[in-house]
Amino acid sequence: MFRIGNESKAIVFNSLVDLSITGMDQFSVTGNVVHANDLDLVLPKLERLHLENIILTRKDAQAMMSHGLKRLSYEGSIITASQLCKQPLRNLDTLNLVWVEEEYPEETDDFIPLANEIFNKTDGIEHVRCEIRATYYYWSMVGIDWPYLTHLSLNFAIPFKKLFDMLPKVPNLVFLKLVIYYHYANEINEVREFLTSIQERYPEPSSSKIETLYLTGKFNQPCSYLCRQLLSGRAVENLKWYWPQLKDIKFQD
Repeated sequence: MFRIGNESKAIVFNSLVDLSITGMDQFSVTGNVVHANDLDLVLPKLERLHLENIILTRKDAQAMMSHGLKRLSYEGSIITASQLCKQPLRNLDTLNLVWVEEEYPEETDDFIPLANEIFNKTDGIEHVRCEIRATYYYWSMVGIDWPYLTHLSLNFAIPFKKLFDMLPKVPNLVFLKLVIYYHYANEINEVREFLTSIQERYPEPSSSKIETLYLTGKFNQPCSYLCRQLLSGRAVENLKWYWPQLKDIKFQD
């Protein structure tokens, strides 16, 4: 239904529950109305919203989060994400955040402090997901404190020892996705040696809740080849010993 007034056009979507908005400069929110370019989108039943590369003011973030969304996905600035998540999140059952360092390099130093603020407010949300796409071969995760995060995808290399040291700060993680960058024999051997000696390095299993480890590859070799190299011998047995809830190890070329 269209309603045309003297100053604006409004489109009322009486049944729309899922909306995705990408890269829009003129964007604001009032109640359940999204003002996008020259249109007002009236969304009385909106439940799931995906925003990508959208910059919101604090006022817009307040209006958006007061609408009773069930699922919010945001890809873009961690500063905008923090504005969204300063609002009450109690109605959400799913929160997805994606941060791409290449698009927001000026936020690199601020990412972990702001992400800590966000993920310390997500208690009670069933699915809390974060994906980090960093440009560095290895990007530091020192200082994270994400007690309610359930799904984590890291699109950069992280040494397994650093990963193991980090995981106690993500105690409710059930899904972990890693990109396998190793392509030199010495790198593969080093990781394999670590994985096959887990029970010697750690006196007892961890309290990790990880159920699924998902591996995907980079560079020349397919991930299936790398996984066969890394997860040979006692590596899988050791991982399942150290992560006692681990059920599946999946990989994709």
